Amino acid sequence: MSLLELLTPLVRHRRLLLGIPAVFALLAALISLVLPSVYTASTTITPVSSSTGGLAGSALTSLMGLAGQLGVSAPGSGAISPDFIADVLKSREVLTATLDSRFHSGPSATEDRRLLDILRVQGRTEPARVSRGVRALKGVVQTGVDHSTGIVTLSVKARDPRLAADIANRMRVILNTFNLERRQSQSHEQARFTKERLTEAEAELRQAEAAQLRFLQANREYRGSPLLEFEASRLQRAVDLRQEVYVSLVKAYDEARISEVRDTPVITTIDSAVAPDRRSAPRPVLNVLVAILAGGVVAFILAFLLEQRAQATRPAAPGYQTWNPARGRESAGSAHAQSPAGS
Repeated sequence: MSLLELLTPLVRHRRLLLGIPAVFALLAALISLVLPSVYTASTTITPVSSSTGGLAGSALTSLMGLAGQLGVSAPGSGAISPDFIADVLKSREVLTATLDSRFHSGPSATEDRRLLDILRVQGRTEPARVSRGVRALKGVVQTGVDHSTGIVTLSVKARDPRLAADIANRMRVILNTFNLERRQSQSHEQARFTKERLTEAEAELRQAEAAQLRFLQANREYRGSPLLEFEASRLQRAVDLRQEVYVSLVKAYDEARISEVRDTPVITTIDSAVAPDRRSAPRPVLNVLVAILAGGVVAFILAFLLEQRAQATRPAAPGYQTWNPARGRESAGSAHAQSPAGS
């Protein structure tokens, strides 16, 4: 196909090529004006480094336990990855607690309302409303992870810019609150178990010391006797072992009691969410450009279809050449100008 044959349908149907993109652009502009504005607020956080040890290390370990209760699988290493925190933020329990939180729904609102009511989630029963609300909230919540820096970005979309920022900040607080409650509960159970084991270890230590005391009272001069020296050494090892277990349990019990009142956060907030001053959707300029491109493609295809149909229905004159995409160029006159034999 030559350039002239390619441009001929476009020139003949130039009105179609200009009209369809213009109609698409007009429709896109009208739709962009009708659609409600959507605002996106973002907050950035990062997990506490596991190398800090002490309280921060315990906080990281407790968040792994929190993820197990939320149904999120934690990585096998001791450190918490940013991907893991992103999954916890979108877990059902965090989303449910966010839906049950109260927010200021707009300048005309007189009191704070539950997010479940602000989103106008309908359902026959309250559990059905919550399930639909979780799906709706999950659709407007996005998490992103920068693996090079370990920063987690939590973005929330809403029609009210202040509401979007409040939801993002509330979800960040809920993450730490849930971790604190479960960490204290686990520490309480650990302290109870450690105390019981500490009582048993203390009794075992007292028994080992009593046995050693009886041996020393009965054998004040045991030096020089291989059998008595062996027995004295064995009793001393038993006392040392029980004493070491007892000291370890005392330390563990003290740490568990401290953990019951510990409020160390597991994440570091880099930027809190603020109400955006520009909407994120719809974008009229981008929508119009995409509509013009789509309209141009549709008009281009229609122009060639109409040209092919016109050539198929046009009567061919002698010697007139037509172009058929399937058969190539052929002479219509030569196909029909054959005279009968002997004429």
